[in-house]
Amino acid sequence: MSDSPPPIEITGGAGPSETAAIMTVIARLAVEEATALATPVSRPRQSSWVLAWRPRQNVVPLPSHTYNAMPWAEVDPAGDGSP
Repeated sequence: MSDSPPPIEITGGAGPSETAAIMTVIARLAVEEATALATPVSRPRQSSWVLAWRPRQNVVPLPSHTYNAMPWAEVDPAGDGSP
């Protein structure tokens, strides 16, 4: 068996320009089909509206003992080095 497509017969009184246009469309469809079959199927992605309602795990950026260990009162707000 060969992989060549079956011959196409255009009937109905199509002239050379109509036949060329029809064959161009058929060739384009064949190329698009071959391209689609050559690429792997991608996993469908859900929209952001669907993902928005799902519960998410709230990750605390820093543990509380890190906040408590910070010398907040000793930070110089002016930044000039004087207490």
